[in-house]
Amino acid sequence: MSGWRLFWTLVGFLVFIIVLIFLYFYKPFEDLFRLIVDGLSFDNSIFWVALVIGIIGFCSYHWRAYQLYIVQQGNVEAVVLSSLQGSTFIAILLSAGAALQAVQSMSVYLLRQAELDSGFGDRLAAVVTLVIVTAVFCIIFWLLKIAHAARKHA
Repeated sequence: MSGWRLFWTLVGFLVFIIVLIFLYFYKPFEDLFRLIVDGLSFDNSIFWVALVIGIIGFCSYHWRAYQLYIVQQGNVEAVVLSSLQGSTFIAILLSAGAALQAVQSMSVYLLRQAELDSGFGDRLAAVVTLVIVTAVFCIIFWLLKIAHAARKHA
Protein backbone atom coordinates (compact mmCIF):
# COMPACT_ATOMS: atom_id res chain seq x y z
CA MET A 1 0.00 0.00 0.00
CA SER A 2 1.29 3.43 -0.86
CA GLY A 3 1.53 6.18 1.72
CA TRP A 4 -1.64 8.10 0.80
CA ARG A 5 -3.69 4.95 0.33
CA LEU A 6 -2.65 3.69 3.76
CA PHE A 7 -3.41 7.10 5.26
CA TRP A 8 -6.94 7.20 3.82
CA THR A 9 -7.56 3.60 4.89
CA LEU A 10 -6.62 4.50 8.45
CA VAL A 11 -8.78 7.65 8.29
CA GLY A 12 -11.68 5.49 7.06
CA PHE A 13 -11.25 3.08 9.96
CA LEU A 14 -11.11 5.98 12.40
CA VAL A 15 -14.32 7.47 10.98
CA PHE A 16 -15.95 4.03 11.17
CA ILE A 17 -15.01 3.72 14.86
CA ILE A 18 -16.30 7.23 15.59
CA VAL A 19 -19.61 6.41 13.87
CA LEU A 20 -19.92 3.21 15.92
CA ILE A 21 -19.27 5.14 19.13
CA PHE A 22 -21.86 7.74 18.11
CA LEU A 23 -24.41 5.03 17.35
CA TYR A 24 -23.72 3.39 20.70
CA PHE A 25 -24.84 6.53 22.54
CA TYR A 26 -27.57 7.60 20.07
CA LYS A 27 -30.95 6.89 21.74
CA PRO A 28 -33.06 6.02 18.62
CA PHE A 29 -30.39 3.56 17.45
CA GLU A 30 -30.24 2.06 20.93
CA ASP A 31 -34.02 1.58 20.89
CA LEU A 32 -33.86 -0.03 17.43
CA PHE A 33 -31.04 -2.33 18.54
CA ARG A 34 -32.98 -3.41 21.64
CA LEU A 35 -36.07 -4.03 19.52
CA ILE A 36 -34.09 -6.29 17.19
CA VAL A 37 -32.26 -8.11 19.99
CA ASP A 38 -35.53 -8.65 21.89
CA GLY A 39 -36.98 -10.19 18.71
CA LEU A 40 -34.00 -12.54 18.41
CA SER A 41 -34.71 -15.91 19.92
CA PHE A 42 -33.53 -19.47 19.79
CA ASP A 43 -36.10 -20.14 17.09
CA ASN A 44 -34.50 -17.86 14.49
CA SER A 45 -30.90 -17.27 15.63
CA ILE A 46 -29.30 -19.45 12.94
CA PHE A 47 -30.96 -17.55 10.12
CA TRP A 48 -30.02 -14.17 11.66
CA VAL A 49 -26.36 -15.23 11.77
CA ALA A 50 -26.53 -16.44 8.15
CA LEU A 51 -28.22 -13.18 7.13
CA VAL A 52 -25.58 -10.96 8.76
CA ILE A 53 -22.74 -13.03 7.27
CA GLY A 54 -24.50 -12.91 3.90
CA ILE A 55 -24.85 -9.11 3.95
CA ILE A 56 -21.21 -8.62 4.94
CA GLY A 57 -20.07 -11.17 2.34
CA PHE A 58 -22.22 -9.59 -0.37
CA CYS A 59 -20.79 -6.12 0.23
CA SER A 60 -17.19 -7.25 0.53
CA TYR A 61 -17.38 -9.55 -2.52
CA HIS A 62 -18.81 -6.82 -4.71
CA TRP A 63 -16.30 -4.27 -3.45
CA ARG A 64 -13.46 -6.69 -4.27
CA ALA A 65 -14.92 -7.40 -7.73
CA TYR A 66 -15.21 -3.66 -8.37
CA GLN A 67 -11.61 -3.05 -7.32
CA LEU A 68 -10.26 -5.97 -9.35
CA TYR A 69 -12.24 -5.72 -12.57
CA ILE A 70 -13.28 -2.07 -12.88
CA VAL A 71 -10.43 -0.18 -11.23
CA GLN A 72 -7.50 -2.41 -12.20
CA GLN A 73 -8.63 -4.06 -15.45
CA GLY A 74 -11.48 -1.89 -16.73
CA ASN A 75 -13.44 -5.00 -17.73
CA VAL A 76 -17.19 -4.54 -17.25
CA GLU A 77 -18.19 -7.97 -18.58
CA ALA A 78 -15.96 -9.73 -16.07
CA VAL A 79 -17.40 -7.73 -13.16
CA VAL A 80 -20.95 -8.65 -14.22
CA LEU A 81 -20.10 -12.35 -14.37
CA SER A 82 -18.21 -12.13 -11.09
CA SER A 83 -21.12 -10.26 -9.51
CA LEU A 84 -23.54 -12.99 -10.59
CA GLN A 85 -21.23 -15.62 -9.16
CA GLY A 86 -20.93 -13.77 -5.84
CA SER A 87 -24.67 -13.17 -5.62
CA THR A 88 -25.33 -16.85 -6.28
CA PHE A 89 -22.90 -17.81 -3.53
CA ILE A 90 -24.71 -15.52 -1.10
CA ALA A 91 -28.00 -17.12 -2.20
CA ILE A 92 -26.47 -20.52 -1.37
CA LEU A 93 -25.44 -19.21 2.03
CA LEU A 94 -28.89 -17.79 2.78
CA SER A 95 -30.83 -20.82 1.57
CA ALA A 96 -28.51 -23.19 3.44
CA GLY A 97 -28.96 -21.05 6.57
CA ALA A 98 -32.72 -21.19 6.13
CA ALA A 99 -32.52 -24.97 5.64
CA LEU A 100 -30.45 -25.32 8.79
CA GLN A 101 -32.94 -23.13 10.63
CA ALA A 102 -35.78 -25.35 9.36
CA VAL A 103 -33.95 -28.47 10.56
CA GLN A 104 -33.52 -26.86 13.97
CA SER A 105 -37.19 -25.88 14.05
CA MET A 106 -38.20 -29.42 13.11
CA SER A 107 -35.94 -30.84 15.85
CA VAL A 108 -37.43 -28.53 18.48
CA TYR A 109 -40.93 -29.52 17.31
CA LEU A 110 -40.04 -33.21 17.65
CA LEU A 111 -38.67 -32.66 21.14
CA ARG A 112 -41.84 -30.84 22.22
CA GLN A 113 -44.25 -33.29 20.55
CA ALA A 114 -44.04 -36.99 21.21
CA GLU A 115 -45.93 -37.90 18.03
CA LEU A 116 -45.62 -37.40 14.30
CA ASP A 117 -48.50 -35.34 12.94
CA SER A 118 -49.20 -32.85 10.16
CA GLY A 119 -47.04 -30.18 11.85
CA PHE A 120 -44.04 -32.47 11.47
CA GLY A 121 -44.93 -33.07 7.82
CA ASP A 122 -45.05 -29.33 7.16
CA ARG A 123 -41.64 -28.85 8.73
CA LEU A 124 -40.20 -31.82 6.84
CA ALA A 125 -41.54 -30.43 3.55
CA ALA A 126 -39.93 -27.07 4.34
CA VAL A 127 -36.57 -28.75 4.97
CA VAL A 128 -36.76 -30.77 1.75
CA THR A 129 -37.80 -27.71 -0.28
CA LEU A 130 -34.98 -25.58 1.13
CA VAL A 131 -32.43 -28.32 0.46
CA ILE A 132 -33.64 -28.54 -3.16
CA VAL A 133 -33.43 -24.75 -3.54
CA THR A 134 -29.90 -24.81 -2.10
CA ALA A 135 -28.93 -27.57 -4.55
CA VAL A 136 -30.29 -25.55 -7.49
CA PHE A 137 -28.26 -22.52 -6.40
CA CYS A 138 -25.18 -24.77 -6.11
CA ILE A 139 -25.66 -25.96 -9.70
CA ILE A 140 -26.08 -22.36 -10.91
CA PHE A 141 -22.93 -21.36 -9.01
CA TRP A 142 -21.01 -24.25 -10.56
CA LEU A 143 -22.15 -23.25 -14.06
CA LEU A 144 -21.15 -19.62 -13.45
CA LYS A 145 -17.77 -20.77 -12.17
CA ILE A 146 -17.22 -22.77 -15.36
CA ALA A 147 -18.33 -19.81 -17.50
CA HIS A 148 -16.00 -17.47 -15.58
CA ALA A 149 -13.06 -19.86 -16.04
CA ALA A 150 -13.82 -20.26 -19.75
CA ARG A 151 -13.97 -16.48 -20.11
CA LYS A 152 -10.54 -16.14 -18.51
CA HIS A 153 -9.01 -18.68 -20.91
CA ALA A 154 -10.63 -17.13 -23.99
